[in-house]
This record gives sequence, structure tokens and C-alpha cells, in this order.
Amino acid sequence: MTFLRLPTPERSCARIVAASMLLLAAACGDQHPVEVQRPTVGSVPETALQAFDCTANIRAAAVNCAPAAPAGSGSRNILGGQNSLLKLTSSNVSYNPGTQIFQFDVTVQNLLNEAMGTPDGTVPDPDGIRVFFHAGPAVTSGTGTATVANADGVADITGTQQPYFRYNQILPRNAVSSAKTWQLSVPPSAGTVAFKMYIETDVQYLLVINEVLANPVGLVSTEQPAEYFEVYNAGTLSVNMKGLVIADSAASGRRPYHLVANSLKVAPGAYVTLGGSTNPASNLGATIDYSYGGSFSLANSLDAIKIARVYGTDTLTLDRTQYASAATSAQEGISRELRNPALDNSNMDGSNWATTAVTATYTYGSTTTRGTPKAQNSTYTP
Repeated sequence: MTFLRLPTPERSCARIVAASMLLLAAACGDQHPVEVQRPTVGSVPETALQAFDCTANIRAAAVNCAPAAPAGSGSRNILGGQNSLLKLTSSNVSYNPGTQIFQFDVTVQNLLNEAMGTPDGTVPDPDGIRVFFHAGPAVTSGTGTATVANADGVADITGTQQPYFRYNQILPRNAVSSAKTWQLSVPPSAGTVAFKMYIETDVQYLLVINEVLANPVGLVSTEQPAEYFEVYNAGTLSVNMKGLVIADSAASGRRPYHLVANSLKVAPGAYVTLGGSTNPASNLGATIDYSYGGSFSLANSLDAIKIARVYGTDTLTLDRTQYASAATSAQEGISRELRNPALDNSNMDGSNWATTAVTATYTYGSTTTRGTPKAQNSTYTP
């Protein structure tokens, strides 16, 4: 799961100011856009979010934000990026002094490459997209007590019994959720209200099988320790492949899943390689990040590679590619490369894949292999 920081939204009357702290007026007044410091994507640790403490002065129509200490990870990963990962927008802001209800409609927009609200881009997260109160709401000027009036539920996320609003949707890149009305109970004696928010949801792992060496030079062992496949992270967020499962499927059927047991982090736009051995003497000098040992044995004529995520009692396919032609995809000592990670990679024999260029080689002893493990493919096409 991933927690995402909220960005600066627009409004007409009161103002929700993001960078994970929202501040609302208990009375209507003209407000102005606020320029809030934002970190570069990937500049914060995987388990911490750079939060912001904000103060809204309703009478002065001003909001000031300053960086705060990380909030802590709870049981799930936390990442953030204001207006680069996520956008939260409010509208229809109003306050009724008779009912003491301050309400506004909120939408969530996904700016990640990955889909959010889903572990794989297709299956919905049963918990949906939850916008939860990490701290507050609290009256910061005036008097009285503020509470959430219409939360969809409460949960122990980064604290105890935190109210949240749930959006039961899958949001692909740039998609905007339906609007949901949030209500706070705020007495007329309050001037400003502050609360710190995070968004918690499952995010698709956007991993792409990007290069495969199925037939190393001169090896006939059934385990083929010099075989490898390369994985590219096409997403915005870092992914740790630990806990994922991989398998190959030859003509005789799919071999048992292999569980990636060690930490194997793939930064956004980066590559990792998985092979039969990390020992250069066994893998002919390729740079291998993770060894699956004898769990794989890529055939030269018909095989497939699959990466899956264990989800409850099921496995969800994150990426899969296959080949049938030895002359195309299993040439001895020559890897097969995907021309661009954005292309459909399901058929290695097809035109979206290419044979590694003759100038792209690595050598161990007297053996030279054509391949680009852990690097941009030699046949990459923008």
C-alpha cells in the first residue's frame, strides 16, 4: 500500500490547502492560491512522507505552510509528492451556522503512471482509496471543538480510530474520481480548523519484462545459470519485488512459482536483473541482482516468463511475455530486447522486440554475449 500526499486544490469560499495538511475556515471569505514547497519525486524515503504544517488566517485570507517532520509509516509504505503524484480538489464549499456543518465536495486525481485503487490495474482494492485524518480536525483560532460529521468509517492506519472518506474506484493515470461531500461539525465561535490528511490505497506495480537471454553461449545444463531476464520499473513509485512470485512456462507446463525472498528494489525508471546465478563465473559476466537458482530453465523453442503478486489466496499477473521461435527469441548468446517499455511486450517473437545490437556486448574470459543487462536496451526506440 502507498500513502500519497495531497496537493493544493482550488475552491470558491474556504480553502483546502494541501501538502498533507488541510485548513478550513468556519466562515466564508475570499482566499488566494498558495505556492507550497514540493519535494522532487523520489527525494523522500520510501517509508516517510515530508509533511507540511499549515496555518490559515481567515480574516487575513492568508495561508502559510512549513515543512514538518515525517509522520511515520504505520503498516504500509508512505510516499509523497505534491501536485506531482496526486491532486485533491474541493468545490461547493459552504457553512451553515444553524446546523454548524462546514461542508465541501472533494475529488481525487491520480498523477502517477500507475493506476491507484488496485494492486494490478484491473482488480479493485477492496478498501478503495481512503483519505484519512492523520491529525485533527482541530480548531486553531477562535473557540470550540471540530469533528468529522459524516466519515465513511474509522480505522487504525497511522493512529487509533482515524476517520476516513472512501472512494471505491480504480483511477488510471490522470483520472479524476467522482466527488464526495465531506462534512465537519464546527461551532460558529471557531475561526480556523486544521487537519492533516493522507491518502491510503493499493497502487499497481508497473513492472515490465524488458530483456531476456534464453540461450547463453555454450551451456547445455538444465539449469542454465547464465540465463537472465531484466525488469524495468515504468512507474512513478519505487517497487520492492520481495514477496512477488515468478515462474516460467515451457511446453511441458508452468514450473512452480518461485518466491522472491530477498529485498529487490526497483527505482522508477531503473532496471534489475534476475538470473540463475550472481557468480560471474557461472553467468558469463552478466550483472545479476537476484538469483532464482534452478527455479527457472528457459527453453529454446517455447517458453514464457511471468511476474505475479500474491493477493489474498490468489495470484495476480503483473507482467508476462512468451516466445515460440528459437531462431528469433532464443539465438545462442544473444538476448532479446523490448524496443520501448511502453510497448506491448507479450510476444517476444513480435516486432515490438528486437535482437540485441552487435555492438552491445559483455565478456567473461573468452566468451562474449550480446546483451544489455541493467542498462537501456541497445535497440531502444523513443
